Formats: sequence, C-alpha cells, structure tokens
Amino acid sequence: MEITSKLGTEMKKLIIIAVMLATACAPKYQVVQELDVNMYHMYNAKDGVVIVFTPDKLKIDNWYKMKDINILNPTNQYKK
Repeated sequence: MEITSKLGTEMKKLIIIAVMLATACAPKYQVVQELDVNMYHMYNAKDGVVIVFTPDKLKIDNWYKMKDINILNPTNQYKK
C-alpha cells in the first residue's frame, strides 16, 4: 500500500513539472504601445520588434503568447 502511494505522488510531481515546462516554452511578447486601432507594437528579446494587427484589446506592458492572440492578417505582420 505504501509503495503505490509513493509512486502515485511521484507521478503527480512529474506530470506537474511536465505541464509547467510545456507552458513556459512558448515565447512571450510584451506590448509596448498601441500604434493605431487594432495595431500593436510588441517586443521580444530574441525576435525583436513585431507589429501585430488584432481585434483583441491588449494591455500595455502585459506579456502575450502569439498563439493566444487573434491576428487579423498574419501575412502582413512584419519585423523591424
């Protein structure tokens, strides 16, 4: 009985660590400013500056994952 409970707690710890690593791996971008309606200047240390067009209301200084943002026209997204 004691062995199975130890295995269960160890398995839970491994699952929690795996979930934390999976959610932390996606790069996040910080909203620097709103340039125009639905147009945001975002920054990531690795990728640099990105301009994003989205109907979502993003907050200045908050961090977002690109996959969580509803981008209007990804073909016109550009970097400086």
